[in-house]
Amino acid sequence: MRRRLLAASVALVALVACGGRQEVFLDDDGTDGETPVAFELPDPIPASPAWVASLSKPASNDRLRKASKTPGVAVLAPVSIKRIMVKGPEGKARLRVASVDPLPFRSVSPASTRDAEFVWTALMSDRAVITFDAAKKLGVKGSEELSIGSGSTIQVGAFADNGIPNIADVLVSPQVARQVRLGGPRLLVVGAKSGTTIESLGRDLRRRLPGAQLRRIRPETNPTRPSSAPQPTGTVSGATIGTMQFRILQNGFIDPDPSWVASNITTGTVPILGSVRCHRIMIPQLNSALQEISDAGLASEIRSGDYAGCYVPRFIDRDPRRGLSMHAFGLAVDFNVSTNALGTRGDMHPTVVQIFQKWGFAWGGYWSRPDPMHFELARIVR
Repeated sequence: MRRRLLAASVALVALVACGGRQEVFLDDDGTDGETPVAFELPDPIPASPAWVASLSKPASNDRLRKASKTPGVAVLAPVSIKRIMVKGPEGKARLRVASVDPLPFRSVSPASTRDAEFVWTALMSDRAVITFDAAKKLGVKGSEELSIGSGSTIQVGAFADNGIPNIADVLVSPQVARQVRLGGPRLLVVGAKSGTTIESLGRDLRRRLPGAQLRRIRPETNPTRPSSAPQPTGTVSGATIGTMQFRILQNGFIDPDPSWVASNITTGTVPILGSVRCHRIMIPQLNSALQEISDAGLASEIRSGDYAGCYVPRFIDRDPRRGLSMHAFGLAVDFNVSTNALGTRGDMHPTVVQIFQKWGFAWGGYWSRPDPMHFELARIVR
């Protein structure tokens, strides 16, 4: 299932700023279209989050099946949950760690979380989704690792709320749940079908789940988060990157919402270059491409001292009329800049180009206005 859902697809992304709309992902010559990668996820099941049922013991498959057939139930999302000691970069606390199946649980999440596809691709990639409050307690500012229980570690993939109030402090995938021994599901989150009254659904659930404690899910009143984010003058959204709000600065750069940066931009160590700061999705393929280049004896063809970076939150040519550069999302890298200037043929080694293409990157040297230093992520390679 995960391999099927992680198939790459093309998604257009729109920018809303200064009262207008335009496509954001354009390459640096403005003619060839940049298209970001996107994990193809099924649409959420139409459902209104209605009830959380707390069970005295883990639910059997038979009990889950009966509950799912309750009249008016659109989706039933089982949740395994336990209070466990969780250690972060700057603190530790006993937190509620829960395991969910991303596909049904997405349908009963707050709207702001449900619509952020990067949250669900993170969870499906066995990364943790942590609430903003828990991140503050643990000192998590980005994609650091958490230590859960007796030593299991998991990388943070996204910050997001998972209920009103939050059902858990940390969400993990079922695979991770087995490692930390969360046990069977003790919570059932129920989404109601359109036209079903919450009260009648509650009565039917009590008959199907004798002894369960039911708690009403409060409706979402203000999905915007966090309040400290910059006042947006632009918004960009896409299946992979989620939604990023930003302020347009006078020098051709942007000031992105800090919560988006914390959830998506991370620091990693890769061959030849050493430490890089890029989008978390791109680093594994960048690592593989550079490792193959090194193994082929071509490491000297990429000069680590002539590397111009990855994540640079700016517009193409620092011109707001031209849309955002792929660097604004940490999805591009520039190599050997001193000898591969924009508009020239450059001197990039052909085998280096071929290896990067093999690992899902597009090369700017093929554009009508060549940019031979530039490689950007074009597809997911597993």
